[in-house]
Amino acid sequence: MIRGARVCRRWQDIEMADLELRKLVEHFSQSNRAEGKSPKTVEWYEETLIPFVAYLELVGGEGRLSEFSVESVREFIIREQVRALSPHTIQGKVRTLKVFSSWLHAEGYTEWNVLANVGLPKVPKKVIDPLRDDEIEKLVACQNPLTAVGCRNTAILTTLLGTGLREREGAVRAQV
Repeated sequence: MIRGARVCRRWQDIEMADLELRKLVEHFSQSNRAEGKSPKTVEWYEETLIPFVAYLELVGGEGRLSEFSVESVREFIIREQVRALSPHTIQGKVRTLKVFSSWLHAEGYTEWNVLANVGLPKVPKKVIDPLRDDEIEKLVACQNPLTAVGCRNTAILTTLLGTGLREREGAVRAQV
């Protein structure tokens, strides 16, 4: 008696449209891990894709690949915007869905990249006001250029101020 015999089907015989998106998300995660993507990236992708599939099921779908469309993605994004998430978060979710769409196409699950023509939502640009001259003078005046530490700190300050480099953009941390 043969138990648990598996039916081997050829790739071209599988009806791709009926595949469960949850399973495809699992395969996508495995693929990303195998490619060496960071655990945080894989986690972010899952945290975006699983709620998307749940959304499809919530609105009456079955969570199948056939339901992965431009329309369903746009409806999901609008729902996320109504939840008052940050524009950066929304844009990140769209990026994730686009990466997933590219992966589906590259792996042969879809005939074309479904989301290839979907644009990213705009994110407001954050304008950072530069320091005023008197603020710069106060920072530099706090340093004693006649000491090694003061000389170093002055060099760091003038470099940061001259280039516009912010603390999180570089590994340099001035001890002011």
